[in-house]
Amino acid sequence: MDKIATEAAISPLGDLHVLLYRMALEQGRLRPSAAAIRLDVPQSEVRAAVEDLSRLHLLHPAEEGHGTAPPPGEPSAGSPLDTEYAPRSPDVAVTHVTGPIEAKIQQLHRESERMSCHVMAMKPVFEESWHGHFTRTPIEYLTLLDAVRSALERLSASARVEVAAAHPDLPAPATLEEGLQRTTEVIGRGVLMRTIYPHSVLTHAYMQQHLSRMVALGAQIRTTAHVPDRILFFDATTAVLADHGSSPGEGKGALAVRDPSLVRFLYRSWESVWESARPFTGATDDGSAKDELRRSILELLESGMKDGMAARRLAMSVTTYRRHVTELLAELGAQSRFQAGSYARRAGLLDG
Repeated sequence: MDKIATEAAISPLGDLHVLLYRMALEQGRLRPSAAAIRLDVPQSEVRAAVEDLSRLHLLHPAEEGHGTAPPPGEPSAGSPLDTEYAPRSPDVAVTHVTGPIEAKIQQLHRESERMSCHVMAMKPVFEESWHGHFTRTPIEYLTLLDAVRSALERLSASARVEVAAAHPDLPAPATLEEGLQRTTEVIGRGVLMRTIYPHSVLTHAYMQQHLSRMVALGAQIRTTAHVPDRILFFDATTAVLADHGSSPGEGKGALAVRDPSLVRFLYRSWESVWESARPFTGATDDGSAKDELRRSILELLESGMKDGMAARRLAMSVTTYRRHVTELLAELGAQSRFQAGSYARRAGLLDG
């Protein structure tokens, strides 16, 4: 098998390469020593160019017996510069150059298929065990973050109809990128994806950009005043919800629920929130989001809910919540939180 031409660096073909190749075509043979004299080019440059053409199989050593005695002053027979070269057509040369590469690719492809067969031979065992595990375990406690991620990956990969979710907090940018990759893969398989977020996340530019990308992929996004907790549904048969406090790393664990009655109850509750939530269309104007957030804050002020609890309910920090409250008090001319809620009610800001 010919050595792959790309194993050694080849300079870009230039004018000297063209002249030498043309000379070989016109004369039927090329003697580098004679070419160097004829072109008045240093023999080292001619030798390097001939080597490049040889590695590309555009030139190859001519058969013995076809050479002629070198003129006086030229290298004697047997030296590299005295070797005669015959030209090949580019069509023939390219088969010599790419043949070994394509053979290697085919070899790697066969090896890939062989390894895939070995791995996929275990798929029936995995599916049987996984299905049996689901059947035997109506509620599974996932106490480690790695276990949660592994379960979500498996469930996402096996989803065939829908992945539905509710997220109560503002995710970090890194988390969003990871979620976008999963969304792309899931939607690419024709699976419906629906997600609910609180209105407050839309006040962040990077979140609006992310959700716009999700919508562009085909995901459906809606926002509401309050998302109680994180939950995900896979084909409405499995629910994964946050498990706060029962795991070693508080807030890191999750529950995988497969009991049909319980999953149906949780899914109906999620659907109720979805129906009343506001669709996110991908528009960059966050005026509607701010209006919804303003309304939610006024409702909480009217209810008398404490700042810490209200901030958690709206998925924002206490500092941010208090800043919004201060702005609303000034806007309404109210002296207290409850008074602001009362003014808003009388002014019709909480109607509907």
